[in-house]
Formats: sequence, structure tokens, C-alpha cells
Amino acid sequence: MSRHLKPPSCEPRCMSPHPNPPRPRRALGPVLLAALLLGACASTPPVPPKPFVPEKLLPENRSAAFEEVAKLIREEYVDPRLNGVDWAEITTRYRSKALNAADDEAYWKELNRMVGELRDAHSRVVSPMEAKATRDQRGNHGLRVQPHQGRYLVMGVVGSSQASLLGLRQGSELLAVDGKPVADWWAQQAAEVRGSSTERSQQGLINQALNAGPVGSVRVLRVRGADGAEREFTLRQDVLQHPLVRSHHLADGTGYLRFAGFQPAAAGELGLALRRLASTDRLVLDLRGNPGGQLKMALQLLGWLLPPGQAGKVVTRDNKRITALAGLLDVTPTLEITAQPLRLEQALAVLVDDGSASGAELTAAVLQSRGRARVFGATTCGCLLAVRQGRNLPGGGQLLFSEVDMLIDGSKRIEGVGVVPEEPVFADPLALVQGRDAVLDAARAWLARQAAKPTPAPSPAQAPV
Repeated sequence: MSRHLKPPSCEPRCMSPHPNPPRPRRALGPVLLAALLLGACASTPPVPPKPFVPEKLLPENRSAAFEEVAKLIREEYVDPRLNGVDWAEITTRYRSKALNAADDEAYWKELNRMVGELRDAHSRVVSPMEAKATRDQRGNHGLRVQPHQGRYLVMGVVGSSQASLLGLRQGSELLAVDGKPVADWWAQQAAEVRGSSTERSQQGLINQALNAGPVGSVRVLRVRGADGAEREFTLRQDVLQHPLVRSHHLADGTGYLRFAGFQPAAAGELGLALRRLASTDRLVLDLRGNPGGQLKMALQLLGWLLPPGQAGKVVTRDNKRITALAGLLDVTPTLEITAQPLRLEQALAVLVDDGSASGAELTAAVLQSRGRARVFGATTCGCLLAVRQGRNLPGGGQLLFSEVDMLIDGSKRIEGVGVVPEEPVFADPLALVQGRDAVLDAARAWLARQAAKPTPAPSPAQAPV
């Protein structure tokens, strides 16, 4: 978030005596004076925060952070069996590699790879730079690449990205990354990224490696377009800006809703969009590429679409309550769906892909299990665990690890499996090139068939006092 500093001009100052005082003038009225001062303040642009610069890691901090990670995972990870791995052997194997790493960046990467042996997408170690970089230091090229039948296809390009501006289009084939054949580059990244919940989430980490980088750095991509011509794109890493929420009321009566993630910043806009779409005949909820976020927001969204009640069961280590403040405060989450201002009851299609994770998977799984929606697209990430909060490590890094597992309707586990659509639809590259969305088309066709059925009006849902 930007930090606003009070400009000196916004505060009245005492003026030094003038050697030849001018004739007194009529004083400005207090209301006019206040308005002028407020106007001056309002026009002052926000001052961006200073870029974060990590300090060099001391040898004793390396050792202390390593031992802290080993202990927290051993004693507090949600599964006391640690997903079946030999954690003592793993920590022994990584200790020398981490403590003797060539530099601080390599040290944090080794620690992250060690936690990756749990094969859990939510559990990871982040470096001080990853944990504390300002927004202006976080770049993203906005691309999604997927291996398909020996080719590496560009399946997504964020519309507000530099890549889109320069003409890189969905459906193109990626041939090389920074001069290296893409198959070799992909294999190298697969060997370097940490372990994760599924092969799909592993591909997500490789896409992160493709997209991430210091702001100002350059990535060179060679691609083959739909016309067979090869082009080279030189992308300068920049801050990616795109809308948090996108909604449309289509001419055929279909409502469409897509949002970037379950982020608190999107909550207000999401609520407004749902109110606006309450009058549509049918609804598409597009969760493709949605990485999840705040559990509370996912449950609130379900409250717009389902009656209040329990969405499932949380599982903690040894079924113990999670507490804070030295055990005085119970902070164990629940999966309770709470009533929202309206409940939308029209026919509902949910779109997912391998980038739909965590809270997005919870939403899709609950709607599917209750028979409230039909799910279209590709099997989701298989990444449904929960981190309560990051733990600060000596040296400035952070450990995030799963403390909560979830069972949909009390028995169905999504972690490591994913949500399987009733109607699997592969995003056809030719359709992408032609500007068609095969997954959305399939969902709209199904919704059109439901149109003959009577559509209940939205129900006023009185939130509990």
C-alpha cells in the first residue's frame, strides 16, 4: 500500500514580520480557507514507499532460521505423519546445502526446496525480498503456458500486460525463453522449483518462474503464431495492473462474473457485481486462474449462492483447536456459510482450470457437491489446505505452512486430487487464436438448455444479527 505523507503546504505556518507591512487585507473566511487547504492536500500525489533492500544474512541467522523451520514443521504441520516423508532424513540432507549456500538467495531457495519435500502447495519459505518487497518491486508478465502434446502453448495473456500490448496472443506456441529451447528451459525449471501438491501445481510454479523477475529485468520469448510465422518478444518486467473484478450482463440474459482472487480489496466490488447480476436469467462464475486467498471471502461468496450452513469440516493436527494469545483465544477456522443480502438462485455454471486453487477450489467443490452448479473446464490444482499466518524467521524470511485441512461435506478431500468437472473442456488453441472461449461456450450452451426451466427470483437472505 502507498504511504501518504503530509505535505508541508497543508499546514498553516507563522510568517516572519515583513519590513514594510502591506495594508491589511480582508481575511479569508474559515470555510473558504479550509476548502483551499483541503484542496491543496487532495491534489498532492501519494509518495510511494521506499524500495525494500534486504540486509546480508549473518551465519548465525542462517543456522537459527534453518532450525526454526525444521522444528515448526515437525511439531505443528497439519499432518503429524508429515505426508509420509522422513523429515529427519530430509533436514539432515538439506542442512549442509543450505548453511553452505553460495549466497543469501541460494540459501532461501534451499530452505524452500526442503519444505517442498512435503509436496504441499501452501507450505513454503519465502526470502526477505519476497516477503517485504513493495508493490512497485513486484513484476509479472501475465502469461500462462501449458505443455500439450509435445508443444508449449500460450493459454493465457492478461489483457493489460505488456505482452498483450506488443501483440503476443493466446494460442501461440512458445519456442524459446531467453535463447534456450523451451523444452530445455521447462525441464530446468521443473528440476529447480520446490515440490508441490500435484503435477498441475508444479506447472503453476514453473509459470511463476516464467513470469516473475525484478522490475526492470528483461525476458526474451520466441513464439510461433497461428499463421506459422515466428516472432521475438522482448518484455521488460513491470508491475501488472488488471481489474480485480469483471462482470457482464450479456444480451442473452446470462450474467458473467470473474475476479482475480479472494482478496479483501475486491470484496466491495464483488458484492456490487453480485447484486447487479441478481436480475440475470442464468449465471457463469469464472474461477479460472483464481489462486484463492481469504477463506472468509470464499464462504461469503457461497452465502450468495447457497443457504446458510456448514460447507464441510476442518481438520487440524491431532484434531486439536488452534489457539493464540498463549492459548486464551480459539482461532480454529470453520467452514460456515453465512447469509448474505441476497441469494441468487438462477442456473449456475462454474468454470475452472489447473490454475483454480485453494478458495476457488473450495467454492467450486461445495457448489458441485450440493448440486447447485455444473462445473466446466479442466481439473483444478488440487491445492486445498490453509495457512493461518506466516511465521517470521531469523534473517527476515518467512515460513508458511499448512495448519488446516478441509473435507467437503465432511468427507471429500480436494488436496492432491482437485475438483473434476462434470464437463471437461480443453481450451482449444485454434479457438483461442480465433477469439473463441471453448469452456465458456460449453457453459453457455448448457445454461441455454436450462432456460426453459422456471427461474426463481432472488431470495432476501436476512443476515443473522
